[in-house]
Amino acid sequence: MADEPDNMVLKLLREIRERMDIVEAKIDDLKIGQDGHTGILIGLGHYMHSIDERVEHLETKLGA
Repeated sequence: MADEPDNMVLKLLREIRERMDIVEAKIDDLKIGQDGHTGILIGLGHYMHSIDERVEHLETKLGA
């Protein structure tokens, strides 16, 4: 009977470890998604900068 509490603790620790593995996997998925969104935002920033340069060029040509 003295071994039973130890077994229960070990069982609970295994369950906690399994759940932590699941949480870590989900966090990794979120990081991958965040990296994708960051790439999109950087691309949009470059696109906006390009448009801004074109507008400045047109303003210069028109003398505005």
